[in-house]
Amino acid sequence: MGTIVALGDSLTYGYPYSPGSSWVALTAKELGVTIYNRGANGETSLDMLERLERDVLSLQPDVVIILAGSNDALGIREIINWDQTQKALQQMAKRIEAIGAKVVFVLPPPADEPLTEARLQLQRKWLQEEAPQQGWGLLDFYTPLVVESGLGIKPNLTVDGLHPNKSGYEVLAQAAIQGLRQLNIINGAYKSS
Repeated sequence: MGTIVALGDSLTYGYPYSPGSSWVALTAKELGVTIYNRGANGETSLDMLERLERDVLSLQPDVVIILAGSNDALGIREIINWDQTQKALQQMAKRIEAIGAKVVFVLPPPADEPLTEARLQLQRKWLQEEAPQQGWGLLDFYTPLVVESGLGIKPNLTVDGLHPNKSGYEVLAQAAIQGLRQLNIINGAYKSS
């Protein structure tokens, strides 16, 4: 059986709920697979890179799904410029590919805060251009949650303008399921026993 790991921040962890309410758990349940949730609240891409070996590569994954960048863009603990985020994402991908695993990046969900959203738009654009060139998979968590105007997250799907509510996590799970199926990642090799 293949191993799938989801690496991320609070959006992967399932904040403000528990990992059992996360898109990771909902996706795994519906698909009948095991996906290890390695989301940690408040983490930046640099934090994720630092714990990649311990929390992800040690599991000898076949697929790693990476949702990073929102805390980089928010700058809560420190200012992390886009170049630093980009390098961290590239280094994570390189290390994951070095063990023969498939890299799947996630387009981060929208944010209500305009400066944060502008920064996330840079990341989404880069991922959309880079993923096909590098052979990375790509899941879209932006489109299902963005308001029609394109500026912010749908109010009925968020608790605080950044984190999804339970309905929002269900929407993300459906986006993950659809994306993983399109990428042919969910097949006999990854079914739970």
